[in-house]
Amino acid sequence: MRATLAALAVAVLAAGCSGGSHRHQTVTARGGDRHKRVTLHSIGGSHRHETVAQRALGLPPVSSRVVPGYVLIADRDNNRALIVSPSKHVVWQANGLRGPDDAFFTPGYRSVITNEEFNDTLTEVALRSRRAIWRYGHSGIAGSSPGYLNTPDDAYRLQSGMTVVADIRNCRIVYLRHPGVVARVLGGSCVHDPPRGFSSPNGDTPLPDGGLLVTEIGGWIDRLAPDGRLMWSIRSPVAYPSDAQLLPSGRVLLASFTVPGKIVIVDRGGHVDWSFGAQSGPNRLAKPSLAVRWRNGLIAANDDYNHRVIVIDPRTKRIVWQYGHTGVAGHRPGYLDKPDGLDLLPGFAASAPTRAAPARPAPAKLTVRRVGGLPQPTSRLAAVALPGGRILALGGLVAGSSSTQVLVGTPAHLRSAGRLPVATHDAAAALVGRAAYLFGGGEATSSPAVVRIDPASGSARQAGTLGEPLSDLGAVSVGGPAYLVGGYTGSRYATAVLRFRPGRPPAVVTRLPAGLRYAGVAALGNTIYVAGGLTTEGLSRAVYAVDVARRTVTRIGTLPAPLAHVALAALGSRLVLVGGGSARILEIDPTSGRVTAAGRLPTPLADPAAVALNGRVYVLGGGTNAVYELG
Repeated sequence: MRATLAALAVAVLAAGCSGGSHRHQTVTARGGDRHKRVTLHSIGGSHRHETVAQRALGLPPVSSRVVPGYVLIADRDNNRALIVSPSKHVVWQANGLRGPDDAFFTPGYRSVITNEEFNDTLTEVALRSRRAIWRYGHSGIAGSSPGYLNTPDDAYRLQSGMTVVADIRNCRIVYLRHPGVVARVLGGSCVHDPPRGFSSPNGDTPLPDGGLLVTEIGGWIDRLAPDGRLMWSIRSPVAYPSDAQLLPSGRVLLASFTVPGKIVIVDRGGHVDWSFGAQSGPNRLAKPSLAVRWRNGLIAANDDYNHRVIVIDPRTKRIVWQYGHTGVAGHRPGYLDKPDGLDLLPGFAASAPTRAAPARPAPAKLTVRRVGGLPQPTSRLAAVALPGGRILALGGLVAGSSSTQVLVGTPAHLRSAGRLPVATHDAAAALVGRAAYLFGGGEATSSPAVVRIDPASGSARQAGTLGEPLSDLGAVSVGGPAYLVGGYTGSRYATAVLRFRPGRPPAVVTRLPAGLRYAGVAALGNTIYVAGGLTTEGLSRAVYAVDVARRTVTRIGTLPAPLAHVALAALGSRLVLVGGGSARILEIDPTSGRVTAAGRLPTPLADPAAVALNGRVYVLGGGTNAVYELG
C-alpha cells in the first residue's frame, strides 16, 4: 500500500450555480442505493435549511432542473476524482489516486470511497480535509487472503459502517468492517451459482431492504436478500452487463460495456423495455460502465471510452447535459480520460423539518386508455411481448370459431403476419430464446401441439408435442425455459407446472394444490404467480407463488371474489389482474399478498390476454377488438 497519497487540491469555482428552492424530501443520489438515502431535515439543528452540498463543502444551492446538484466523477486514467457543478465548473478535485474506477459518497456525504480496480485497492478520501482516511488492499498485489483483493469494483460504504465490494477475479462479494477486518464473504466459485458463486461480479448495488443487486460479467443480474439468499436472477439481455441498478418500479437499469454500447431498462423477465445507444452520431456510446436514474427522472451515465459523463432524457432519448469532449481524452478543465464512476451531491434547498412520519400514500389508480385494435372482436387468444416494443398475438375465438391468426406489431398497430398450421383457441404462448412458442389449445378438443413462431416473419410451424392434450393453461418464460401452468387435458384438470425447452419433452417441476384452468399466470423474476381460475369445485380465490428453483407452491393471497377466465401481468413490482367478466382491475402485491382495486376498464372483459411491455400492461380482446394500455 502507498505510504502517502499525493496532495489533494480543491478549487471552489461555483459560478453559474444560482440559488433556488426545490422539493424538500428524501433524496436518493443513486436510484435504489440504500446508503445514499438521506432525509435532509434529519440532520436537524440550525442547518436544516442548508442543502447537502452546502453542509458538505459550503457549495451554493443549484437551480438546474437537469442536474439537481454537483456531479462526482471518477476520472480513472487521469488518476483523480472531480466534483463539477451543473455549469461544468470543477468545484473539488482529488489527485494522486491510482486509477479510481468508481467513486461514491459515504453516508452523510463526509467522504468519498473509491475502488482502484487495477491497483487492487480501496481508498476513502475525506471531503473537508481532502486526506486519505482509510485504505484496504495491497497496492498492485492481487490476492484472496484477508487484506487482499483481485480487481475490486463498486465499493460502497453501508449505513452499518461496513464496506461492501465486488471482488471480480476472486468471484466474490466481500463485506469489510471499518478497521479492515473481513466480516463476510459471498461466493468464491467462479460460476453462476449465487450466493455460492458468481461469474465475475462487477457490481454490488446496495438496496433499500439491506440486500444487494449483483451484476455478473458472465451475463446475470442477481437480487440477494439481506441474509445473502438469492431472491431472483435475470439473464442479461446485453453482452457485457455492468453495474445494474434496481428502479422503484422493480425493473433494472443496466449498461452494456461494449462498442457501440447500450443503456437498457429490463423487466424481471429480462425483456428490454427501453434502450439508448446508436450505431453512429452523438448517441453512439463506447463502453458505458454505469447508468443511474436521478429523482428528476433523467438518466446519468459514464460513457467511458468516449471520455464523457452524460445526462439523458429518457422520453426524448436526447443527451441534455455532458461533461467531457466526445471521443477526446484530456486533463485540462472540461476534459476527462475514461471516466468510470459517478455519484450526485444533492444541491437543492430543504425546508423545515417535521417530526411526524409521512403517511403512506394510497395506491394510485391505474390510467386506462385504448391505444389500438384487433382486426375483429376476439377472446381466448394468446399473446406475448417481443423485443422492440412489439406484441405477438395468436389464435383465439373470432365470431365463435377458432382462428389461425398471427398478429405482430406495436400495441397501436397490430397487423396480420401469418397463419397458424391449425386454428386454435385457449392456448398459451411464451418467448424462448428468439422464438415464440404456442402451447396446446384446440378447437373442438384439446390439442398436444407445440407450434414455433418466428416473430420477425410471422411464419409458424409444428415444433413438437406436449405428450398429452392441454388447453386453458398459462405460460411464462423464467430464466430461459418456458413454464406451463395447469390447464385441461380433455378429461381432467391439470395440476402440473411443466418446464419446456425446445427439443426436449416437458418435465414436471412441481404441482398445484388442485387442478386449475383459466387462471391468470405471470412471472416476476424466478417466481410464477397464479391467480384465480376454475377448479373441479368451482371458481378459485387463491393467489399462489410458484418458486421454480425450489419447486415449491405457496399460497400468498386471496382475491376479493372467486374469478376465472382472467389474465395476469406484471407492472413493475406489482401484478395486475383483469377479466373474469368484470371491468374491475385488481392489483396484487406479491410481497404482502394484498389485493386492492386499481381501476376500471371501459367494459367488462372475459378471457382477455395481457402482456407487460415498456413499463405498461397491454390488454387484448376479452370479447372486444380493443387493445388497452394500463399504467
